[in-house]
Amino acid sequence: MKKKLYASLILFSIVILSVLIMLAPTFFTKGVSRVSLSQELQLPLILNDTKDMKLIFFGYAGCVNVCTPRLQDLALFYETLGENTKKRVGIEFLDISVPQDIKLPNQFAQYFHKDFKGVYLDELVMREYTKAFRVYFSQSLLNETEFDHSSNLYLATKDKNKKSLRYIYTSYPFDFKQIKLDIEELLHE
Repeated sequence: MKKKLYASLILFSIVILSVLIMLAPTFFTKGVSRVSLSQELQLPLILNDTKDMKLIFFGYAGCVNVCTPRLQDLALFYETLGENTKKRVGIEFLDISVPQDIKLPNQFAQYFHKDFKGVYLDELVMREYTKAFRVYFSQSLLNETEFDHSSNLYLATKDKNKKSLRYIYTSYPFDFKQIKLDIEELLHE
């Protein structure tokens, strides 16, 4: 009986600790919804097409509680952009789960908008990308098919063969008015 009680307490403690680790950045960045920086990126898959700018979101295909509402909001926001802006700005969903079906991230992203791009990253590349973007994730302790992960939105730019991370949007709901202003300003640099 005591062993079951101790095991339950240990499991409960691990779950609480896991939740606190995921929520801690929220408390330390309260009131901060946008971080401005100019960090050069040496990542091959980012901005490797005709787009000058990308909004990047890390998550996993099938994520209901975090990814789905954010990607739905991004789809609504994307529709507010003018056609010329859409030609220069893309939205990419990078899958942290290393799915068995490499098409799944793109199918998931395009479910929200036909112009969204879902990117499969193998495990080694994913580590490199999550490190560069400071994405935190771990497999859920409650469900082995789910992940706990940070949910920031990143704005990256490309010019003259240089790729840079320019903004990180940390709080949800995202401030799409500010994001639109940032995009317009960066497009006119």
